[in-house]
Amino acid sequence: MNRETIVLIAASGGLAAVALAVALSAHRRLAVARRSLAVLQGSSNGKTLLDVVATYGKDLQLFEDGLNRIIERQDDLYAHLASSVRNIAVVRYDAFEDMGGRLSFSAALMDDHGSGLVLSAISGRMEARAYAKIIEEGESEMGLSPEERKAIDEAMTGSKRNRTKVKARR
Repeated sequence: MNRETIVLIAASGGLAAVALAVALSAHRRLAVARRSLAVLQGSSNGKTLLDVVATYGKDLQLFEDGLNRIIERQDDLYAHLASSVRNIAVVRYDAFEDMGGRLSFSAALMDDHGSGLVLSAISGRMEARAYAKIIEEGESEMGLSPEERKAIDEAMTGSKRNRTKVKARR
């Protein structure tokens, strides 16, 4: 055997060893890929992982649709709540100089738009009188006493101070 043949056989053997190492590495990677695929195709009550993910996707869409309906209903409730009487203030005072005990009062019952009514009761020694005045956007067609105006102002400023806005994300 000549020298060239020996070099050629050695080179071929080295190349075969490298090819064997590459083949073993590819076989190992293929085995890992097959195990990963087996996990994806694994069975849970006869369903593959992809089927389970698709089912959860549908469930998530149903949940999102339900949540959007709740948010719409909440917006409707907030609109109705703004029109309900929820801002109340009472101002007590002495209507007459000879009467003590602050038995007279003006009570404002308002919604968030400044509409509602103000009730006033004037107490004297021999009689008591009660008045009700309709309020639209903070004003009345009838004249308002300073105490009635104060009750309206306190009802409206108190509502702004205590009210919190909540807005859900969409």
